[in-house]
Amino acid sequence: MIDIHSHILPGIDDGARNLSEALTMLQMAVDSGVTTQVLTPHIDRAKYGNNRDNLVKSFMCFKEHVDAKNLPIKLLLAAELRIAPEIMRMVMTDEVPCLGTYQGQKTFLLEFPRGDIPFGSENLVKWLLARDYLPIIVHPERNSHFLAQRKKLQAFVDLGCHLQITACSLTGKFGAEVQCMAEQLLVARQVSAIASDCHNTKGRSPDLAQGFERALSILSKHEAEDLVTLMPNALTHENAFH
Repeated sequence: MIDIHSHILPGIDDGARNLSEALTMLQMAVDSGVTTQVLTPHIDRAKYGNNRDNLVKSFMCFKEHVDAKNLPIKLLLAAELRIAPEIMRMVMTDEVPCLGTYQGQKTFLLEFPRGDIPFGSENLVKWLLARDYLPIIVHPERNSHFLAQRKKLQAFVDLGCHLQITACSLTGKFGAEVQCMAEQLLVARQVSAIASDCHNTKGRSPDLAQGFERALSILSKHEAEDLVTLMPNALTHENAFH
C-alpha cells in the first residue's frame, strides 16, 4: 500500500516528536503493509515555520536513519498545505513540495481549517488549477462546513479537485457523522485515496490497513485496492524528493 499523508518526519510539526517515535511509527506502517510512505509535514505559517528547504533537510537526515535500520519501505517527501493566499507566492516561486505529477498537473495536499472555508477559497483553487497545480483536499469529511453543507465540497469537486479521506474516519474514530460522510464519499466514488494522516503511535497511529479493511466492506475489492495502490501511485508519479 501507498500512504500519501502522514506526520512521521520527526520534530517538524504536531506529528512524531523525536527520531525514536518516528522510527516506531514507520515500523508500524511497514507491519501494516505500507510499502511507500509519503512524509507530509504541515506548511502553515500561522503555526509552523516550515518551508521546502527545511523540510528537504529534515527528510534527508531522517532517510539516513531509516536506511541504517534497513526498513523495507520507500520514503517520499511532500507537504500538507493549509489553504491561504501564501500558496500563490509558493507556486510562483516553485516552493510547493508536491506529491508528484498526475495527467500533466502537479499534485499537492490541500487542507481546509476544521471549522471553516475561508472566503475566496474557490477563486484560489481556480487560480491553482489554471497553473496546473491539482489540489487533493485532505480529510474533507472532518470539516464541519462540508459536513453540514455537502454542496460546498461538491463545488471543489466540480472544479476538478481530488479528495483524500482518513483511514480512521472510516473506522469511527472521529464519530458517527464523520464516518457516515466518509462512507458516502466512497459510495459516490468521489475519493481518490485513503491515507492514515498518522501523527503518533497511539491515538493517531499508522492505520491505513484498518481503513482499507473498512473500505472493502463498502466497495469492491478492486475499487478498495485502487484507493491505496493505483491512485496513490498515480498521484505521486515523478515525486521530486526520494
